[in-house]
Amino acid sequence: MKPAQKLIIPSDRGERWHYIKRMFSSAQGPDLDFNWAGGRSNGLKKLHSIDVATYARNRNFLNGAVTHLSPYIRHGCITLPEAFNYVKKQNAPLADRLLMQLAWREYWQQVWFAQGDAIFSELEPAKVVLGYQPMADDILKGKTGLPCMDAFIADLIKTGYVHNHARMWLASYIVHHRKIDWRAGADWFEAHLLDGDFASNHLSWQWVASTFSSKPYFTNKESLSRFTGEQYCAGCLAQCPFNASYEVLSSKLFDQSISPAAKQYVITHLPKKAVSTSTAMAVFVHDEMLSAANPLLEKPFPKIFVFDPQIHGTWSLNRLQFVADCLSEMKDVEVWLGDTYEVLLNRGVGRVITLETPHRRIRELLEPFVPKYEPVAKLAKVEVSAQRLKRFSRYWEKVGPHLLHSIVA
Repeated sequence: MKPAQKLIIPSDRGERWHYIKRMFSSAQGPDLDFNWAGGRSNGLKKLHSIDVATYARNRNFLNGAVTHLSPYIRHGCITLPEAFNYVKKQNAPLADRLLMQLAWREYWQQVWFAQGDAIFSELEPAKVVLGYQPMADDILKGKTGLPCMDAFIADLIKTGYVHNHARMWLASYIVHHRKIDWRAGADWFEAHLLDGDFASNHLSWQWVASTFSSKPYFTNKESLSRFTGEQYCAGCLAQCPFNASYEVLSSKLFDQSISPAAKQYVITHLPKKAVSTSTAMAVFVHDEMLSAANPLLEKPFPKIFVFDPQIHGTWSLNRLQFVADCLSEMKDVEVWLGDTYEVLLNRGVGRVITLETPHRRIRELLEPFVPKYEPVAKLAKVEVSAQRLKRFSRYWEKVGPHLLHSIVA
């Protein structure tokens, strides 16, 4: 690994993206689309432009009025309680539909906190026999020959954003039609999605695969055609693998004669490093807390962010540019590229304070610096048992009444 280097993030957006492209010359993918510029200010614009009633009516359609909030929530530009309270105060018809979707994000996070690295293996035995083929080259290149799937792949690679319905369709095609290992698909998504976080992403893939759900998720042509407005089906000359009833597709796709065991994946850990002997304190800024309004930035200590290959080494270029946008608004934060341990030692840091995270890699990198974790702002102020965390419906049964009838503190 090269020696750590301090970065000077340009204030001009175009210059900033060019700078990141130069500093991360091996990062794959196109530049960030201007409509997806990162940062709290842009996140607030997205939040304040939400049409709650229209969202409720057509969010499942590919051209529906979705919020595009997820990258900003994932990186902490705006908090879940902040978004939840804003939507609730609109007092719009059917607002509970959007509020429930926001609660899904916290649900995934709570499962990650509770399960830790177990989310990277199958949490339950699959309800059908899965395939474990490696990722196929035609999928990576968006050359499957299916106009719908290739369009969703193009969205993933070019913009880093895919409509939630399209994510499920693409995941189900990869897992159930192509019999590719769900973990390979999940890792591929996470590298490219602007809102990629392990909880929402990997657990959603497990939900599709049926290793964290009661049945596998798949779709058919009728559903695809309806929710895409026949954008891809009309004029499609491919032999459509989805053109059948759900019953017929189920019989074709799934061998249910065997009860499969839950597959466990190898988890690699970073080598242990010596604990720093310094007592100097710093605020460690990680990529889940990229807001200029984060209270930890008010602490009277150096604030340090590190683009560390152990965390960001597989990220696409536009993901890195999104993070740089966020950092450009955080004026007192030092930005480094390199090894976190080296950066903190060279800065004389012995102790760090940071936002709580279930991300094992971040926690391993900070272990030599006796980290103090500040709690994440959460939606639910009620205790949720491990049993309820096995399904969102059980979780929502517990927290939904509380969330829908009070403003989140």
